[in-house]
Amino acid sequence: MSADALALAEHWLERGRPDRALDELSRLTGEGAVSRHAFRVRALAHHLADDDQAAVDIARSGLAAHGPDAGLLGVLAQSLADLGRTAEAEHACLSGLTLEPQNAWLLCTYARLCAFAGQHDKARQLVDRAAAHDPGSRPVAHTRVVLAIARGDHAEAERLTAALLAADPDDVGAHALRGLAASHRGDPGAAYAGFRAAAAGNPQNRHMVDAARELRAANHWLLRPLRPFQRFSVFQIWITVVLIQFGLRAVGLGAVALPLALAWLAFCAYSWIAPPIVRRLMRKGLL
Repeated sequence: MSADALALAEHWLERGRPDRALDELSRLTGEGAVSRHAFRVRALAHHLADDDQAAVDIARSGLAAHGPDAGLLGVLAQSLADLGRTAEAEHACLSGLTLEPQNAWLLCTYARLCAFAGQHDKARQLVDRAAAHDPGSRPVAHTRVVLAIARGDHAEAERLTAALLAADPDDVGAHALRGLAASHRGDPGAAYAGFRAAAAGNPQNRHMVDAARELRAANHWLLRPLRPFQRFSVFQIWITVVLIQFGLRAVGLGAVALPLALAWLAFCAYSWIAPPIVRRLMRKGLL
């Protein structure tokens, strides 16, 4: 029974359904419930369900019960990274790689940490090393997308996510990465489509659900005038407005500059007031 439940739990994790995996894990009893394998699967299920603190606690309990384990250290590293505890995550990664230097998931986790720290060459070397030992690994494919997004290579990120979804249209992680890549290149429509599909596949993941909800609101026609704020930073927009104002005054068009300044202030007020109102009305089903 324990072996069957664990096998089913792993199957549901591969399909991006940690909620179903946790249902299967709840059937475990006795020795099977506290085995090394059970701790690994349970920690990973909580991590994929966006309950990273629980994943950290379970992984540490498993390490205390069974000693050093690369699988548990991998889940611990990724969960700590998602909680923003980067130094602890790096320590867990390096501890795991000491045990299994060619562990693809640990190498990919460490590559993502390096990419977010701006160490793009090191990140690429780590994921290439992971691919050399496990070329068909889904974490390797997903991590290549993350690295492309981190270095701002939008075309490569789009190409890689399209290839992932062509190979497996039900890949929840690929849908989320498609949404993330589109968000970074300033395409809210594609970003919403990606996160909506990811949230539908893994409704327990709060980040995916929240992102889909926010992007649904951002794509409403009442908020479409605010799309420049999604594509460019507030600083870039303000600098552009200031330069236009100075340019108009420099060429003797001060009379035009004043109404444009007032229109800009009205637009700013709209950008502060409209989004929370639209979100509230959408939650109530009025939009």
